[in-house]
Amino acid sequence: MKFYTKINMSEFGFQSDVQAPAFGAGHAYMQYVAPKKDYFFRQELLKPFMNWLYNPCGDSALLVGPTGSGKSSLVEQLTARLYWPCLTVSAHSRMEMPELTGYNLPVTDPVSGDLNTKFVDGPLTRAMRHGFVFVLDEYDTLDPAVTVGLHAVLEGRPLVIAENGGEVVPPHPNFRFVACGNTAGQGDDNGHYTATMQQNLASLDRFRVWEVPYLAAEHEVQTIVSALPQLPEDMAKRMVQVANSVRSQHQGLGGNYLSVTLSTRTVLRWARIACGYTQLGASKNPIQDALNESLLNRCDKVQKLAITKIAESVFGGDWKIQNGSSDDLLF
Repeated sequence: MKFYTKINMSEFGFQSDVQAPAFGAGHAYMQYVAPKKDYFFRQELLKPFMNWLYNPCGDSALLVGPTGSGKSSLVEQLTARLYWPCLTVSAHSRMEMPELTGYNLPVTDPVSGDLNTKFVDGPLTRAMRHGFVFVLDEYDTLDPAVTVGLHAVLEGRPLVIAENGGEVVPPHPNFRFVACGNTAGQGDDNGHYTATMQQNLASLDRFRVWEVPYLAAEHEVQTIVSALPQLPEDMAKRMVQVANSVRSQHQGLGGNYLSVTLSTRTVLRWARIACGYTQLGASKNPIQDALNESLLNRCDKVQKLAITKIAESVFGGDWKIQNGSSDDLLF
């Protein structure tokens, strides 16, 4: 599969005459192209990442940032607009190489009834054969020994599959390897991501690394209003203000500390539930009830009280919509 069309950078929200090489819609692997969704592309992050995507020069990519900051979504929504097939797999501490490369599975011959084995490609092997972007999410939860086993792939060399008789799978020219994690592979230094592991330095040396922080407040507001046009912008601004206060305390700023945070993903959930309650007339206080369901119900009593006080300081002590009517939440 080759690039045979171009798209305008306006697809990413930028005013520019520049065009980016892309695949055409309708190719044989469209089932692996992520559906397009609203996503705010940050120019300072998108440009260098696209530079790597078209010219990896033997490097793999590593996106590092807090939970819900848009790391894997950046890859999925970028490739969606380029019609570039993308496979995302979530890593875990007990993951072993066959989960990525493939297994020998028992197969019964329909004629003779004999039982044989057949090798079935794993997601990494499939991506390498056909030229997909492969995203390994939560990569820093992997056992470092597994990451070491990926060294050849990370630097653009063929994958050797011992389970399939030592088959050598050369990487397709369009194959790219992207890892996403909450840490930079040096371990969790603040106790927020307890399942993460310190990765091998030689593994990390094979990545080109970008930090993906939370969106700036005005951009986060824009993202929320774009996803939920029925939500007044002032309401979105208040939700983002609450989120940023929680994030500051999550980072221990101002002398306070919270072990939970409000990611952009959670803010969107909060706003979505609040709008749903308002449309249905199912809650006298949709903002508070939605925040409870989105975040507070999984907090301990101390943190729930602290975040409630932050929200009350922004929305008002009674959490009421103006004029005391939940109908005013919507236009």
